[in-house]
Amino acid sequence: MSCPGNFTPYRDVDCRDLAIFHEATRDLRGTTYKPYLVATQEARGTNFRFICNSTFMTRPPQNAITMVSIFKPFCKEKDRAKPVVTNICKMGCYH
Repeated sequence: MSCPGNFTPYRDVDCRDLAIFHEATRDLRGTTYKPYLVATQEARGTNFRFICNSTFMTRPPQNAITMVSIFKPFCKEKDRAKPVVTNICKMGCYH
């Protein structure tokens, strides 16, 4: 059980989460993200924290664990309820 205002425990990403993730990140360039865990929080919308495997398009390509934060507002008007990336935090690199 979580307290009001806290993020939920991390869980596997489902199809609805992936749809939101891809809509918010579709215009990002230079890095590919593969989300595998997500936590959510409701506050004037839904905040998402996606834990991703990221590949940076450098020479040679670099991989890292990244947390991508996304906000999706509660709104009845579809065009105003688009999710947006609010933060990307590289958590660690590996080869």
